[in-house]
Amino acid sequence: MAAVPGPDERLRIDERVLGAGTGPRFVTLLLLMLTAGGAMILEVFQVLSHGDQAGCSLAAGVDPTDGSYWNASLSISGQTTAARFCLSLWAPAPPWWQIAGWPLVLMVAAGMLFAVLPMWKARQNRVVPLETVDKDGELRSLIGELCTVADVSPMPRFVVDPAATSVGAVVFGRTRRPVVCLHGGLLVVRRSDPERFRAVLLHELAHIANRDVTLTYLTVALWRVFLGLVLLPYLLCLGYVVYGVMAGGGVPRLGRPAVLAVVMVVLLYLARSDALRSREIYADLTAVRWGADPHGWSVTVPPPGSAVRRALDSFTELWRTHPQWGLRRGALADPAPLFRIAVLPIFLIGTVPALAVPQVLQQIAQYRVNFTNNLMTVLVIVPGALVTGVVVVALWRAVVYAVLTGTRVPSGAWAGAWLGAGMAAGLVLSGFGAGWAWLPQRPPVLLVPVAAGAAFGWWVTQCARLWASAARGRTLRPALASCVAAASLAMMSWLTWWMLAGATNLNRAGPSAEMIARGILQWLPSQAPTGDLSAIPGLAVLQPQLDSIAETPMGALAITVLWAVALFAWASGPAAGTPRWVPDRAAYPEAPAAPLRKVLRPGLLGGALACLAVAGVQIYVHTGQPVPAARGGLYAFRYVALLLSALCLPAAASAAAASTADRRYRLLGALIAAQTTALLGLAAMTLLVSVDGCIAPLNVLSDSCAWRPAWRRPLFPFDFVLNNALVLSALSALVIASAATLLSRRRRPEAPAPTPARGRRVRTAVALLCAVALAGTATQGAVGRYRLGFTTNQITSQRNLVQYWGLPEPHLSDAARLRQIRAWYRLSGNDLINLAVSYDSRLTAVLRAAQATKDPWGALNRTVLPVCTSWGRAAWFEMVWFRIPADPLLRADWHRMVTWADTGNRGCIRALEAHDNTVLLDALRNLRAAARCAETVNAGIDRALRAGGYPGTSRRPAAGRTAVCDHPPAGQP
Repeated sequence: MAAVPGPDERLRIDERVLGAGTGPRFVTLLLLMLTAGGAMILEVFQVLSHGDQAGCSLAAGVDPTDGSYWNASLSISGQTTAARFCLSLWAPAPPWWQIAGWPLVLMVAAGMLFAVLPMWKARQNRVVPLETVDKDGELRSLIGELCTVADVSPMPRFVVDPAATSVGAVVFGRTRRPVVCLHGGLLVVRRSDPERFRAVLLHELAHIANRDVTLTYLTVALWRVFLGLVLLPYLLCLGYVVYGVMAGGGVPRLGRPAVLAVVMVVLLYLARSDALRSREIYADLTAVRWGADPHGWSVTVPPPGSAVRRALDSFTELWRTHPQWGLRRGALADPAPLFRIAVLPIFLIGTVPALAVPQVLQQIAQYRVNFTNNLMTVLVIVPGALVTGVVVVALWRAVVYAVLTGTRVPSGAWAGAWLGAGMAAGLVLSGFGAGWAWLPQRPPVLLVPVAAGAAFGWWVTQCARLWASAARGRTLRPALASCVAAASLAMMSWLTWWMLAGATNLNRAGPSAEMIARGILQWLPSQAPTGDLSAIPGLAVLQPQLDSIAETPMGALAITVLWAVALFAWASGPAAGTPRWVPDRAAYPEAPAAPLRKVLRPGLLGGALACLAVAGVQIYVHTGQPVPAARGGLYAFRYVALLLSALCLPAAASAAAASTADRRYRLLGALIAAQTTALLGLAAMTLLVSVDGCIAPLNVLSDSCAWRPAWRRPLFPFDFVLNNALVLSALSALVIASAATLLSRRRRPEAPAPTPARGRRVRTAVALLCAVALAGTATQGAVGRYRLGFTTNQITSQRNLVQYWGLPEPHLSDAARLRQIRAWYRLSGNDLINLAVSYDSRLTAVLRAAQATKDPWGALNRTVLPVCTSWGRAAWFEMVWFRIPADPLLRADWHRMVTWADTGNRGCIRALEAHDNTVLLDALRNLRAAARCAETVNAGIDRALRAGGYPGTSRRPAAGRTAVCDHPPAGQP
């Protein structure tokens, strides 16, 4: 074993102790380029198509002066069928192959440019072969020796650029077919400064050995293709729009799409520069490890100036593809910059999912894709996994470096908060959940991803620290892989919830308690309600959030994976002696974790308490058990709420006890204990609910004894309880661990007692516990995903949305009111009004013709029945087209027209089948009333248009009795 470094000497850390994460960063950059390119090109196609998407929004009732998200979203989503119909007529989507094929075009173009770049750089009028300047072969022999030292085989092709006077070199091409170009200035100093020459060559060979060449030039090719095929057409299109506005006498406004394009370009450039800078330092360290003289990096650097100058240098450094010489020299002595957590790259990577996913949604929404929970899960898989890979690797490297050098281990919360801040910034830039206003309706909602990111980073760093002491292999990569997998699942679950429900639900006032009560009665129906659900305090605030958690099926599995990975690491115990992955097998400076019993004992005791609490809830609810017909509604909901309390409160208590086990792992200890408690309580709950009716004092939902699995029992939302119990228990553990950390900061840390290695029985028991928990939550998540499906009934979803949230009634200015009415009439309302009136004219004509025949009923069946069927189509006018915006009176008349048409159509068909003259006359009166309502709407729109200075309606407005819309009789739909 190597000697232990002295107190003033740090252990030299090999930068290769963990991967740098360059691959995921490159793929993330590629993903951002493709999604941004697709969204920007879609904007170009839409401008070139001259569609009237704004007109459809106005016809739907969207207030053009209201930038909030919910009013516009509900106006469109609550009338999805009409919105799709309008867009298909007036703003049709580009052919699908244009949008789907554009990323392929970018990739092919980048591939072609990648193939051409080496040939362009090695063209004959710029470089010459090495043999041209190395007549005696001395230089080639020296280069061969260096290639042998670097273990680079076969030897790369070497060329010389005589016109380049710098003392440097560059490698280009591909990793398997590299070309090293030596600058003329480097050959000049070969004899006067051989160490400098050797260092430069070894640096370029290190790029080849580190596989940087292909990655670097693919990045360059992608960036240039993005500039030429995406940014340039977008800027030309933007200039065309601005010119059109100015030519019409208007003033162009810098909207979100233009700002987003600028931000995307800056973001891509910064991410590209950061990736290339880090590879330069890795190449420097590799060259020194091969024997390069560090003095080869000696360059005269001006002394640091004022604070303003230093800040300016730091800012300009962000845009450079090569790091400053001072940073490179410092990294040779101590590679700390490669292990340090840089918050800017973390912030930039956090914006990726918040920008990429909305842009993909914007593209596929043009093609009537159902926006479902499962679709969102699919969309966040790639960005979630990439972001997690980059962040987790960066945090692990920082933790391992700090542990091995004896410096302060970062908590990860600060870096995680910057990750969440990036997500919040992406939310602001994309407008997802905020509308076109620059700030959400409730700005504090932006703090939610910041808090979630801080918790994520805290968990990652504690998990890294725990696994570092428990890993027994020669490398930490398997432990790192398990952490990345668990964190990826958690990140994808979080993104699904946040982008599907969290960012929108938290950004507006919740629905009324009455609406929520109606929704609860749909899944907990009661034939004889025992109380008013809407009177429950806080129902309108809490229930939408609990519903959104329950509708994220993989949330329970994600929580389970997080504590299972930590528990397995804790159960593995510290490695005997120095872990084999430690460089040079130096003494491992980290003390082992506290005994596992200090974490599991509170969890098991809390589980026993939770079991008793669940049984107590059964007994208490049984005392107020109503008749079977009244066991839904308030009774079932109160039962569910009490069960959640019985599960979460003991979990919080066990988390508080376990958080004191080891101050370094407060979060992990609290999470393991809380989830163990919740898991045991859920097991007891599942058993008692499944045998409900068999034990009289515990009967709640049934009176007869039978095995009825809890997950299939009516009036018991098993998934709702399971998901919320696990998520709320995890949140309580997070809050308690945070509070304990803040309260104990001033206390001196206590050294944990030596921990013996865990026995095989302990590890087997822990593995069994984790397997049962993972199997249960995975099965529940898979079943939940299957139930949700990838398609939804559009009409049912639209109806439920309107019933739950209602449609907005914004306070409009006279100008906005006129624009909405005009858009509704101009785009399709005119045709529908004329169609309804034409049905009336046809009906009058065929009735007159039928009176002159000898077989009136036969003639009526041949002539009137088709007209009645046509009137039946008018009953769908409110579904296929928007309700009339801005004017409640006209909207009510239009609804009466639809009601009269539906009633008359049904009566007409029934009367013709039964030859019932009385019913037929009533039906004809109803259809005539529908026509009068259509005339009333036409007259009202005509008045509104003429009052606003526009020509009136194409149909002359009726007057007198013809333009009076009657109310349907009571009891009609």
